[in-house]
Amino acid sequence: MRTHRPSATAHVIACSTVFLSREPRYAHLVPALTVETSTWFMRAWSPVSWRLIGLMEQHWFRAVVAALERAMVPGIMLHYLLRKRWIEDRVRACLAEGVDQIVILGAGFDTLALRLHREFPHVRFFEMDHPATQQVKRKASESRNMLGANIHFIAADLTQESWERALLSQSDFLDQANTLVIAEAVLMYLQPNDLDAIFKFLREHTDQHSRFLFTFMEPTDDGKISFRNATWVLDAWLRWRGEPFTWGVRREALSSYLHERGFSLQQLATPETFRCQYCSPTLSAVQLAEGEYVCLAKRSDSATSSMRFPSMSA
Repeated sequence: MRTHRPSATAHVIACSTVFLSREPRYAHLVPALTVETSTWFMRAWSPVSWRLIGLMEQHWFRAVVAALERAMVPGIMLHYLLRKRWIEDRVRACLAEGVDQIVILGAGFDTLALRLHREFPHVRFFEMDHPATQQVKRKASESRNMLGANIHFIAADLTQESWERALLSQSDFLDQANTLVIAEAVLMYLQPNDLDAIFKFLREHTDQHSRFLFTFMEPTDDGKISFRNATWVLDAWLRWRGEPFTWGVRREALSSYLHERGFSLQQLATPETFRCQYCSPTLSAVQLAEGEYVCLAKRSDSATSSMRFPSMSA
């Protein structure tokens, strides 16, 4: 990401959320507070972004957006929506099992912690993201009195070692506690050594019941890391924005990849999982983006601080 700009991907996902909430067949998939909060983030992003909200009711504008989606990644907007729904269901399940704290890496304009921190006042929420992106989110959240005592914003770059110190320096962060760490649409932008640092941190500073919930890309047959049904337009746009995909792992290699880092695979969600769980029969034929998956992993008893991590990019 270009260091002086907020994440373009975070903005696109917020816009997609608001856009699909205007569609009667998708509206039930989006919590009302998510729509409202995403709208605030769009407004804080720029005046131009704010004007888009009014245009979303226009048929011609919706046709243009649909055409742009087909030109980049067909089905990507609904994929964003269903991915978030599945993640929230897993988060709520973990909360029911007694999670002490939730850490969201690269939180972007996600609304999950903002919506859950008051519902679960005994749980500590930490959002970590690049300073440029987090500044926009914090400004919008503070202006709407969305922040409580149990939610904390930490400005840090996940490609720098300082993020670990920044998190540990938080007085409310509980070392060796039952922790759920979330990395939605984050790991694909990192290098293998950055991921190893995250796994190492989790092993050293969370308890044995902790979990890691993350999305990942699966490389194509030619080794390219992208959505399988993406066009060249997406790759060009990501490079122009300074946000290219750099890491991925094949599904058949995921269990061994996690085991080598002291974790075990608990659940794996595919686009078909989303379709079966959340799409009504009338939406069964709707196209979804292909090539991104969601994994819930748990620390395994075999994890040791002396484990060695082989680099893995495919």
